[in-house]
Amino acid sequence: MNVSFRSDHIAALNRQRRIIFQDDVLANEVFRTKEVSAERMTQIVNFYMSRLDEQPNQIDSIWFEWGEGNTAVWPSKVLPCTENVFPKWWEAGIDPVEVLLNEARRRNREVFFSYRINGSDNDELFDPPHRFEDPIPLKAEHPQCLIQAWHSYWNFARTEVRDLKLNVVREVAEMYDFDGIQIDFARVPVMFPAGQQWLHRDLLTEFMCQIREALLDIERHRSRPLLLAARVPENLMGCHFDGIDVETWTQKSLVDIFVIGTRTSSVDIAAYRRITEGTSIKIYPCWDDHHSSHGYREANLEVWRGVYANWWHHCPDGVHTFNLMVSSPETARALDLEPSPRWEVQRSIFREIGSPETLVGKDKLFFIELRGGGHAEAVVPHPHNWHTPRHMYFQTNMLASLPVQLAGDGRVDVLLILSVADDMNAVGTDESVRLELRVVISTVAVAVSANNIEVRINNILLGTGCLETLSDETCDSIKHCLLVDVPLPCIAVGDNLVGMRLSKPICGKSSVQVSRFELHVHYTGNK
Repeated sequence: MNVSFRSDHIAALNRQRRIIFQDDVLANEVFRTKEVSAERMTQIVNFYMSRLDEQPNQIDSIWFEWGEGNTAVWPSKVLPCTENVFPKWWEAGIDPVEVLLNEARRRNREVFFSYRINGSDNDELFDPPHRFEDPIPLKAEHPQCLIQAWHSYWNFARTEVRDLKLNVVREVAEMYDFDGIQIDFARVPVMFPAGQQWLHRDLLTEFMCQIREALLDIERHRSRPLLLAARVPENLMGCHFDGIDVETWTQKSLVDIFVIGTRTSSVDIAAYRRITEGTSIKIYPCWDDHHSSHGYREANLEVWRGVYANWWHHCPDGVHTFNLMVSSPETARALDLEPSPRWEVQRSIFREIGSPETLVGKDKLFFIELRGGGHAEAVVPHPHNWHTPRHMYFQTNMLASLPVQLAGDGRVDVLLILSVADDMNAVGTDESVRLELRVVISTVAVAVSANNIEVRINNILLGTGCLETLSDETCDSIKHCLLVDVPLPCIAVGDNLVGMRLSKPICGKSSVQVSRFELHVHYTGNK
């Protein structure tokens, strides 16, 4: 496929996007009512726009996601329409999709439609009434087109499935004046039968070719740019596992934007930079506040600062957020909703993470990730009950280092990588900033003390810390937290090699496992 872009297409692609705010519109309660009126729509608009109206913030682009993508909350001729409240809005002459698009545009924001290319069927608002375990009627009519996982998902090896999804994307692009469309492969990346994903990669590439051609054709007819984005796994190996040939997509110019990752802090920006070098493709790493890295769901502000500071160190074109969707207390109360305690954290996040400069000198938490978790056990195995998933890589944190067991004989270090964006050598003195290591360990059939656990950073042996018991004995294990002060010169900017070992051997069925590793950075005078 030979692609040439108009100058206004390139200009649109080069817009500033400090923060892309992806809004899962229907995750909130505001449409889950039978009330339909102009006054109600005004309250709904105020609710959703309060995130953009709050000043200051660094949100330049908002991407609305309207459900799971198998039933439509717009007046569709391709998909079955939702049987819930949306037809009543249309009868009243109001299209909520159009209204929120126009209101965001009125606030000078770029606006995308984000489409879950293979969403679940688990919400009565946008899925016809059915048992949670059963496929929706559209899927039940085509059992040969389904992959059975924890839900039924479309099998993109089938031509009719790809045709259906292409027609959905084309319909939305023709009906509404969005600045772009995102194909969201994060929800859910079960595209092909387990173990066959990479074998079918050419079919997915052909599908993306068709979407690209359709959107460029619409762009020509409306004489206004229409960009194409794709949310894909955080590294190239994960893409291969799920049958997503991002290298070929790049060579064929099939996308304008890669949003990479969703619930992991370990995003390989450098690899995407390498494959997109010499192209106009933009790169935006993504963090999910809800389906997040295990142990960091709805994380505090220091975690967000640490994750995004590390990403800015690798020079992305901007950053992306997902499931940060609470609204101001005033607009929530107007709709009889309980205000969210996350509002204050969210407003600070949107003021800070869109630039490395606004993160300088702010308290942060840098951590090493755990594999698994974040969803139900059937979707992603729990870190402490781990098995290798075959159905998908995306969202599993499959390559994460923790949890890990220390060698009983103490001869071999467990080696971990801790990324730290802040330059501790530029800070000044230990009085300007304090670094504290917090390591959570679980022990079985052995008593340990702080001086029996050695921690090195960049081969520098840290001093003995203190060991706090976090929980009583449960299932033969006891959980502790090792607290160690870290001198500033130990930390390098970027990746730091961490070594841990037992200084005294243990034997038999005894074990010591590391399940969390955090570096807390406290700047003087900061809260």
